[in-house]
Amino acid sequence: MKRIPVIVLGAGGVGSALLKQIVNGREPTAARNNLHFNVVAVTDSRTWLWAEQGLTDEQLLDVVDAKQQGLPVDPHWREVRPPEMQRPSDHGILDAASEAELENVIVVDVTAANHMESLLKRSLNLGYSVVLANKKPLAAPWERAAGFFSHPRVRHESTVGGGQPVIATLRYLRDVNDPIYQVVGQMSGTLGYICQQLDQGVAFSAAVHAAKTQGYTEPDPRDDLGGMDVMRKVLILGRMAGWPLEESHITVESLYAPEMASLTVAEFMDALPYLDDSMRQRVAEAQANAQVLRYVAEVNADGGRVGLKALPAGSGLANLKYISFRTERYNDEPLLIGGKGAGVDMTAAGVVGDMIDLVREVY
Repeated sequence: MKRIPVIVLGAGGVGSALLKQIVNGREPTAARNNLHFNVVAVTDSRTWLWAEQGLTDEQLLDVVDAKQQGLPVDPHWREVRPPEMQRPSDHGILDAASEAELENVIVVDVTAANHMESLLKRSLNLGYSVVLANKKPLAAPWERAAGFFSHPRVRHESTVGGGQPVIATLRYLRDVNDPIYQVVGQMSGTLGYICQQLDQGVAFSAAVHAAKTQGYTEPDPRDDLGGMDVMRKVLILGRMAGWPLEESHITVESLYAPEMASLTVAEFMDALPYLDDSMRQRVAEAQANAQVLRYVAEVNADGGRVGLKALPAGSGLANLKYISFRTERYNDEPLLIGGKGAGVDMTAAGVVGDMIDLVREVY
């Protein structure tokens, strides 16, 4: 039985779902792959749990329960702790693993943190592997991100498409030497929901309020409406296709006015009705041409665009979360991946799949 040490950075929605899936999948993972994931560290921004021999399944499920209650991962977080028991820096966590002489470690980043590149590079230099659900290291300036795209011990299926096999498909196309011409898709379930509400005559402000109330948006809906998350996804796909693009090569249409960026979340939500008339006009213009508005991302070797686009109302692509690849072999009819991919459980499943894939191919 292979026992693989795992460091999980982040215990929010995706991190908690990942811990549950590791625990609940013990038997099938062992039966199918002769493999046991031994979680030695779990962190959030304030605290950590560490056990050189591995945390118990009971401890991992306690972390899940704690996070559901809005508590840190360390159950004794209110107590005064000696320095050696306090959460170290992320690099300090790697120090602990190195000092314990752990081998074949998988470092899993399910945070949304900025500037993780140096930590991930150090992990690789230590001989560890890296699995990402965090898009930001891969969307960093090319000089800092390039090494992750060619490294044999990096996996990141969940950065684009959640549980959909988007990255695996793109890797396959590159492996079989099928030149990629263009990548297009609807890559935000949140924005897809809002656009479908607009189809039904719902005001833009009401559609955003409904999406936020149902938990579809980030706590600050501008994180969705600004298009940056979609931009990162399509930038990752473009880079995987072989195009060393920068963020500046992708034009992004934000669905809110620049002057609304400095407002508090509450102020922003109150100001949304000011956008209703202009959005209603755009919807009406599309419908007059038997079209609907969808938030679409497109990229090729020269750059890309992310923003609202009018699509034929009867088109299957108008009502599907999808990513399509137009290649030399799939030129007249693009290769299409569609269906549900979003949600913490789907994203966590993609992370588990990457972890298993690493063990199969590398260890």
